[in-house]
Amino acid sequence: MVHQLFEPAQADGMLLYDPASPEEAVPHPVLRRLRAQMADIAADAPLLIAVDDLHWADEASLRWLAYVAKRPLARPVTVVATLADGDPRGATPLVRDILESSAAVLRLRPLSRQAVRAMVERQFGEPADEAFADACHRAAGGNPMLTVHLGDELHRAGLRPSAEHAGAVARVCPSPLRDHLTLLIRQLPSPVPEFATALAVLAEQADRSLVGTLAGLDPVGCAVAERALRGLGLLAPHPDGRPPAFPHQVVLEAARETVAAADLHRLMGDAAVLLHRTGHPAEQVAARLMAAHPDTSRDGRWAVTVLRAAAEAALDRGAPQEAVCYLRRALRETSTDGEDRAAVLVDLAGVERVYDPWMAARHASQAVPLLPSARQRAVALTRISPPVFDTAPPQTAALLRTVEAALAPGAPEEVEHQLSLRLRARLHCAEPTTPERLAGAVRRLRDLGPEPRLSTIAERELATVMLHDAMAAGQVTRADTLRLARRILAHEPPVPEVTYTTLPLLLLILLSADALEGLPAWTQTLLDRAVEQNALVPRVMAGTGRSLVLLSSGDMTRARALALETRRLAVDCWPSNTAATIALSMVAIETMDARLCDRLVDEGAGPESPDVTDVYRGVSHRMLRGQQAWLRRDPAAAADHFLACGRRLEQAGWRDSALFPWRSLAALALHRLGDRAAADELTREACDRTRAWGAPAALGRALRVRGTLSEGAPGTALLTEAVEVLRASHNRLELARALLELGRLRAREGDRRATALLREGTALAGECGVPDLAARTGSPSTAWAAVPAGPTGGQLTAARLAARGLSNREIAAELGVTQRAVEKHLTAVYRKLNVSGRSRLAEALHQLENGRPPAPGMPRLSVPADIPPGPGTVMPPPSRGNPRPR
Repeated sequence: MVHQLFEPAQADGMLLYDPASPEEAVPHPVLRRLRAQMADIAADAPLLIAVDDLHWADEASLRWLAYVAKRPLARPVTVVATLADGDPRGATPLVRDILESSAAVLRLRPLSRQAVRAMVERQFGEPADEAFADACHRAAGGNPMLTVHLGDELHRAGLRPSAEHAGAVARVCPSPLRDHLTLLIRQLPSPVPEFATALAVLAEQADRSLVGTLAGLDPVGCAVAERALRGLGLLAPHPDGRPPAFPHQVVLEAARETVAAADLHRLMGDAAVLLHRTGHPAEQVAARLMAAHPDTSRDGRWAVTVLRAAAEAALDRGAPQEAVCYLRRALRETSTDGEDRAAVLVDLAGVERVYDPWMAARHASQAVPLLPSARQRAVALTRISPPVFDTAPPQTAALLRTVEAALAPGAPEEVEHQLSLRLRARLHCAEPTTPERLAGAVRRLRDLGPEPRLSTIAERELATVMLHDAMAAGQVTRADTLRLARRILAHEPPVPEVTYTTLPLLLLILLSADALEGLPAWTQTLLDRAVEQNALVPRVMAGTGRSLVLLSSGDMTRARALALETRRLAVDCWPSNTAATIALSMVAIETMDARLCDRLVDEGAGPESPDVTDVYRGVSHRMLRGQQAWLRRDPAAAADHFLACGRRLEQAGWRDSALFPWRSLAALALHRLGDRAAADELTREACDRTRAWGAPAALGRALRVRGTLSEGAPGTALLTEAVEVLRASHNRLELARALLELGRLRAREGDRRATALLREGTALAGECGVPDLAARTGSPSTAWAAVPAGPTGGQLTAARLAARGLSNREIAAELGVTQRAVEKHLTAVYRKLNVSGRSRLAEALHQLENGRPPAPGMPRLSVPADIPPGPGTVMPPPSRGNPRPR
């Protein structure tokens, strides 16, 4: 330092004294000569000597400053030095001598809130919101260096000093500042770096005794290190004597980077042991184990116990992903083939079913060979929902079969019997869908008797699986199907846990039978509860079921919106799920949404892919491809895809035509190609099969398509029957299509009844969210489709009571009607006002009563003008460029 001060003034070229070592004492003649030279310089003008970071000065220069400080000159000489308060180097004898000899010592206090706000506004060049400035003050603790670096980092990130960005202040971690602090802490003398690293490892769980134990320091060493860090502004001010803590995350990360990665992992393991021995909560211990190598936990058994307890705690607070992380870490502490590993795998499968059932099935299968008893193996497999096994690896069926066989000899006890029933349901789902499987289901369903027991979940699961396959095989009447399905549903409350059973199959059974009584409210309650509990898989499954219920009732707007939302959620949290994609595909087919069809086809696997081996995925994808071809005016390709659906279903022994109306769709394409005989045969088969099944929606659709393709009186008679049948159906959109087709046909015949039919069909299509349906069917009443009918007086009365917070039961008592009538009124209001539920009902009613149209709750469906007409309409002759069948 002295060289920097005096070498420029050495006119005589005399060299300054250069000690051989830092510890060598500077001779007094040298000190006197330098003091005299300083006096000579000050003779011409006042002299100011400014020394920044005095504690970093070399010892020889400090000796000279101490010498000068004790021997004032008559000349005007002022020495100003800065010193980092709390730095151990500032406590050396020479620095203390200088401080004691100084005329004044100024100690800077932390920056005030106003000062921090002024600095922030200077950095950003605009006024800072009070919340943002307060966040900066809290994060930096009034430390100017932290304040400057945090402001610079936030400004570089493009954030403004507004209240909405206040939360980002605590999360930002400026790398230049972190590197600077890391270097600073490393250069501090012992025991400061050791204390800082231990404090960073323990973080929120740090107290002085734990930090000292982890760092290997006694109380005196801890006090010295804490005083040094606090003096440097690296500890948050705690006047009430609370344990030491860093003021910001960047300081904590800097302290952790002062040691090598291997040493940090060791310290994390030591901290986990220390926290475990002192009785800290499992998640706090597990947080350190997650950052430590498995071999640092020494005895892995206690670590497995802690991690499993931490996973349970994470589940209790609604964080299944964190629970999975804890359990996967626990697997690294277990043996490779022991019962301890099996227990962790079972826990992992139980948690993963919340958002990744396929992985849950995989881990449960891995646990089974490691479990000692047949009962334990059966319990592990029953944690997975039966429908999940439909897409499980092929070896899963063999594993289920082995476990069931081992359990059967000891099945006289009720527990083993119930486990055996649940395994049988899962084994049935794991087998490929073939005529033999469906025939076996028919036999087992008959063996259960006309009134099977349904008191346990095992009995209901087995009955649902068998009923679904018997329905698909066409070997059970609709009346018997509904009687058993409704009995099963009566035992199932709308809670998220039911989505881990056979509920998805039960909903498909009821939808196929067009039996939606009570399902809208039941599925909405299930979805609401899944959202409240943040249960991802139940939310996906409930959203899928709810969207299919809305679709089957003809509510296209809400069905499409919910199906899109559910699929987005499924893609994010459950990539292996296909139920949400199937539901959205059915929405795209029913609404004839060309863009949505293109998007789903582009994102999905091809029909020959091994990923689409099950019936629902394979057939729905083929139908989607067929609808895409139809919308592109390629009836030949459309017919190929729809007929391929039929072949796949026939190959599986599937005779039910309600869920997959491929015959009607293929008939439209074949009729368009001029093959009227084949089209007539397909529509006849569709009518015969749906009539035998008896579901109004399926039969009405088949009659409508056959009537559309027929000419003259037979066509009018079929369409008339379709309207009569569909009036008993829940599918109002299908009824609107039949009304418009019949009205168009009668208008062409000059029948005056056509106007009423067209008016009713147009209004009903508007309520369903497809106001342009009349244009698609070629109806002359396209203008009526622009404005759907408003709520009736009774519907408005029920809606006003619901907006006041009354339940359906209370509204029914108030109006003197049934709860079913209230539910119908509210459903109609939701559709007509374009709201998704009660949460927006009051606002929509207010807007309606003030003469303003209700704000749309969901986007309207729009169909480009060049999209061909919908199912049931004969397309115009093809242009020359359209492909012809070979």
